[in-house]
Amino acid sequence: MASALLITVVTAVLSALSAGHQHAREAQGLVTASLAAEQLMARVSSDSYASISEWDGWDEGPGTLVDDDELPTLFSLIGRRVTVESDEHTLELLQVLVDGVTITVESYDSGGRVLARLVRFVPEPQA
Repeated sequence: MASALLITVVTAVLSALSAGHQHAREAQGLVTASLAAEQLMARVSSDSYASISEWDGWDEGPGTLVDDDELPTLFSLIGRRVTVESDEHTLELLQVLVDGVTITVESYDSGGRVLARLVRFVPEPQA
């Protein structure tokens, strides 16, 4: 009776530890994907406005990140892609229409599952 109870308790504890470890790895992957997306968004959005459209269709598969030498090894499990679309936003209070582009950066895993998505509107500079 005591050994059955001990086996039940040990099994429950090991299952809880395993689930906790799995959740921690998943959280680490999501944080890594977010950081990878933020890093690429900073590069794209800091480029000159005229050059931003050249980023449309940029895709770095997992293990092929261009700036991989600057990033921790965990980033090698992440892929990133960029889409750039012409867009316009209306400032309701001012009744002003602002032209620009919307940049979307996605980080994804080897299965193609999107782990992080960042979207930023960049207004067209006014002369």
